[in-house]
Amino acid sequence: MMLRDRSSTWEYREDRLLADTAQWRASLFTVGNGHLGTVGSFEEGFDGLVPATFINGLFVTPPGDLPVLGAVPEWTGMGITIDGEPFRLDRRSPAGFERTLNLRNGVMTRTVIWKGAESGVVKAVFRRTASMDDPGLVALDVTFTALTEPLTVMIEAGIDATIEGPFGALWDATGWKQLDADSLSLDARSIDGVHNLSVDCRLAGLEGWVVLRDQMHPRFHGTFRLETGASRTITKLVRYSSSIWADRRLPPPGTGVDEVIARSEPYWSRRWETSRIDVEGDPGAERALRFAAFHVIAAAPPTESPGSIGARLLSGYGYRHHVFWDTDVYVVPYLTVSQPDLARNHLHYRHDGLGGARRKAARFGREGAFYAWEATDTGDDATPVWGHLANGDRTRIWTGELEEHITACVAWATDHYHRWSGDDGFMARSGAEMMLDGAKYWASRLEVEADGAHIRNVIGPNEYHVHVDDSFFTNAMAGWQLRRAADTAGWLEKTDPTRLEGLLKDLSISEADLGAYADLAGRIVLRRNVDGVWEERDGFFDLDPVDLDSFRPTRRSLHDLLGDARTQQVQLVKQADVLMALVLLEEYGDQPGALAAAFDYYAPITDHGSSLSLAMHSLAASRIGRPEVAYEYFARAVGIDHDDAMGRGGQGMHAAAQGGILQAAIYGFGGLRLQGDVPQTFAQLPEHWISLGFSFVHNGVRHERLLK
Repeated sequence: MMLRDRSSTWEYREDRLLADTAQWRASLFTVGNGHLGTVGSFEEGFDGLVPATFINGLFVTPPGDLPVLGAVPEWTGMGITIDGEPFRLDRRSPAGFERTLNLRNGVMTRTVIWKGAESGVVKAVFRRTASMDDPGLVALDVTFTALTEPLTVMIEAGIDATIEGPFGALWDATGWKQLDADSLSLDARSIDGVHNLSVDCRLAGLEGWVVLRDQMHPRFHGTFRLETGASRTITKLVRYSSSIWADRRLPPPGTGVDEVIARSEPYWSRRWETSRIDVEGDPGAERALRFAAFHVIAAAPPTESPGSIGARLLSGYGYRHHVFWDTDVYVVPYLTVSQPDLARNHLHYRHDGLGGARRKAARFGREGAFYAWEATDTGDDATPVWGHLANGDRTRIWTGELEEHITACVAWATDHYHRWSGDDGFMARSGAEMMLDGAKYWASRLEVEADGAHIRNVIGPNEYHVHVDDSFFTNAMAGWQLRRAADTAGWLEKTDPTRLEGLLKDLSISEADLGAYADLAGRIVLRRNVDGVWEERDGFFDLDPVDLDSFRPTRRSLHDLLGDARTQQVQLVKQADVLMALVLLEEYGDQPGALAAAFDYYAPITDHGSSLSLAMHSLAASRIGRPEVAYEYFARAVGIDHDDAMGRGGQGMHAAAQGGILQAAIYGFGGLRLQGDVPQTFAQLPEHWISLGFSFVHNGVRHERLLK
């Protein structure tokens, strides 16, 4: 099996309009620079396709609701009429359509051939990009060509504050002004009164613009005539300035999209130097991996930010752009070895969230730091308490209270970054505090009894089973953090004893506490059967078996098909759970036969009801020397977003799926691992792959590998 091929592996392309899946397809054509992202909607509008631009970290809290990274006043809109008829693809199908996303430089291009009822044929080429040189700058242009006869084109373009997403209107326009003959500015304030936003817009390509004075949608109006064979380009430059960015002005008049692209290209070039990935023999896989790298980079804040990489990147409203463990375990491990500065920015975000994590721990009567399951800009947990099942039934959401492994996952990402980057300064200033305060949480959480230390009433990664005791993943990760905290304190005592002394004082951790952490970790209960398989949680092996094949094919999860009550009674796993613990924690995964035994037991009873699952199964299969099996999982993981395999693509792409396939390639097929402090590769290539080449960074030095 090979992934479907198209043309250049540096382009993501579609050559026909898919009207019934327009919102999902738009997410795939998102452009961004880490500070902001714009979904690939159509400038002229399209029924059912909601345009959206998200500014990372700009969370708004609607009355009585939870924070959401809602869309800001929209910049892409451009009303177009050709000889008096609205140019809209939802009202008149195009004679030709093509859309491409250039992965090298972040430019999205859409080409449309269109004929109105009473007009000739027009070719319209739209280009759009987000500047890597200026965080708030976005740019687009459209070139109209009259192909068969003269045309009259009317344009309306400005800033639209009337756009509403699924959470309603989040911004109030507070005023606007015309700056000069071809530019205007709109000011807005978030409905919770927290953020101010200014949006400047300049149009070029036409003289004699007429301003339409609309408080919520100020815009320019202009008309031009095209003779047969003639072309004209209209350019729109927009700059967002917000309460979390320093104010800057639009580039000088005359600046076009080509200049914005040119100024961005050195930034993209540097990013691709350390994100290079080449797959000879499978261009579809090569394209999918470059696509993933592009979108992860485009969603990652390039500077320290009150936001980070949300569960749906910057490509949709899914999960309100809240930050989950997806980022720590699926995205950061890739960034650590390709873009370590972006990984560090996320970890700074986690360090900034310690205040909220401490407040959450205190709320549950515990000590230390208990990280938010769904984080926004304060570190406080923004997980909803109630939600709805696929059938519409209301359901209690327990993850914010019980899915506690998030704390250890943040620590694991921190440690992974430190091991690969050698960034002792970050570890001393920030990482050690997260490691130690999380260990303090676990020490207060564990219940020590005669048979060992337990963590009761939790949810592990297998979210189908709630209120369980001794989740293997949770217990193993908690034990790892307790041991690693003691090791971190020992390292800091040697490298910066003054910092350690101050940190222990600030955290109210004694030397005796540090000594007790390793002992407590050794007492944590982990269960194994006679075949060497770790039990997913207490009592899992006693549950009824379930035959997943009897329910296939289906896009619905077995949890939905069985119902919640029956799901609790059967050996059903939502996503990689024990397998993931064995992949992350070498002390368990490297035990002879442990990972293979777990894979053979758990893979057949996992229904992959989460986007986090397939890529981790691919990585695990590579680790146990089964590259063909790994590739099957890898291809299915690619399909989560490229084929909308889970049916939720309209909410945006999945950060875990994109980060996960990159890990599956580099850490799985490439076998990249640290042995001591030395990077090693142990290739496990699928049979049809001729070679896998990639770059990575270790201790600040770029390395190249070509595996055959």
